Amino acid sequence: MWKQFLDLVPHLMRLLPHVDRYIQQRNAGDDTQKKNLEQFAQMTEGLRADLAKTTASHASLYRQLNEQGEQIAALSHELHAAKLTMNSSAAKLSALDRQLRSLRLSLVIALLVIVLLFCFAIGFTLRH
Repeated sequence: MWKQFLDLVPHLMRLLPHVDRYIQQRNAGDDTQKKNLEQFAQMTEGLRADLAKTTASHASLYRQLNEQGEQIAALSHELHAAKLTMNSSAAKLSALDRQLRSLRLSLVIALLVIVLLFCFAIGFTLRH
């Protein structure tokens, strides 16, 4: 058995440089893969950090959007109340305008009656 092994030794010695080259290439490939994985991990960390910033920014924007939505709802409610008040005021103004016209007509009629009475009184005193 040892003799067979010793017969194989020269063949094994010829294969050693090839095995050595294969191992070196494989180790170099492993190192390259490790470097690539490290670079990928760094890029991933950078992306995670950017994503965290973006998430925080979006959270802030969502909060502001909700606040503005609440403000718009409050302004809409106030605007509706102002329209109701304006319509009520317009109705009151219209009623006051009708009353003023009625009062003006009454005043004109009263003045005409006074003028007629004055003329009648003057005419009556001139006849007597």
